[in-house]
Amino acid sequence: MNLHALPAALTLGALLTASAARAADPTKQECVEANDAAQDLRQSGKLRQAREKLAVCASASCPGVVRDDCTQRLAELDSAMPHIVFAAKDSAGNDLVDVKVTIDGAPLADRLDGSSLKVDPGPHVFAFTWEGHPAVTKKLVLAEHDQARREVVVFGRTETPHVESASPGAAPAAAGSGGSGIDRKTIAFTVGGAGVAGLVVGSIFGAVASSKWSAAKSDCGAGCGPDAPAQGEKNAASSDATISTVAFVVGGVLAAGGVVLYLTAPSGSTAGTGLRIAPALGSGEAGAVLVGGF
Repeated sequence: MNLHALPAALTLGALLTASAARAADPTKQECVEANDAAQDLRQSGKLRQAREKLAVCASASCPGVVRDDCTQRLAELDSAMPHIVFAAKDSAGNDLVDVKVTIDGAPLADRLDGSSLKVDPGPHVFAFTWEGHPAVTKKLVLAEHDQARREVVVFGRTETPHVESASPGAAPAAAGSGGSGIDRKTIAFTVGGAGVAGLVVGSIFGAVASSKWSAAKSDCGAGCGPDAPAQGEKNAASSDATISTVAFVVGGVLAAGGVVLYLTAPSGSTAGTGLRIAPALGSGEAGAVLVGGF
């Protein structure tokens, strides 16, 4: 190497280095534009892009006023920007590091080493990729100033085991008897109870009508004219008799419907539970009774 040319080469290298350093520093115009762009991005919620612009106008080559303003805004932005720490685990609970993360389809991190990640506030979809395993996604909503958020994702999570029934159709039958069967029997008791109440009301009004009719006949003697005092008792007896008849009809229909609903309901799992209709023996009157055990 020519020793006489060495000083010139060193001087040229220094000049090139200084020139490259000056080229990397933003100009005054670039500093101002970066500051303006950062404010617009901050207002639209794009804190990550705003931070990149503020890092430009906070450099030493920018004018002092612009640099100081950007430095202050950068500190405020770092305080407002959400920070989140992701931890990934395998199905055995072991920590994973070689996991890549994307946010809304854009790359965010190449590995998870416990460091916090700065993201924009708002709803995001994070995707986690571990080689050889299906990707895991997680939807999160991050708020400003939330810098203590920690989320854990698990790869290869064990699914809930599927329990096969002993015989085909056994489980649906049990579900039907325990669900709709109980509801149907409850309705049967309600309808039947309303029917019994109707029969009781019919009996009461029938007895009252019979009593009033007997009193009217006794007061009339051989006969009653339209203006006879007993005529009112006769009319009242007729009205009570009509109410008694209607109550008996409605009560009978409801009672019969309740019995039908109960008998057609799916049988329950309790063997000792049941109702049956039996004739009323020894009562001296025709009829039937409900016999059951609970």
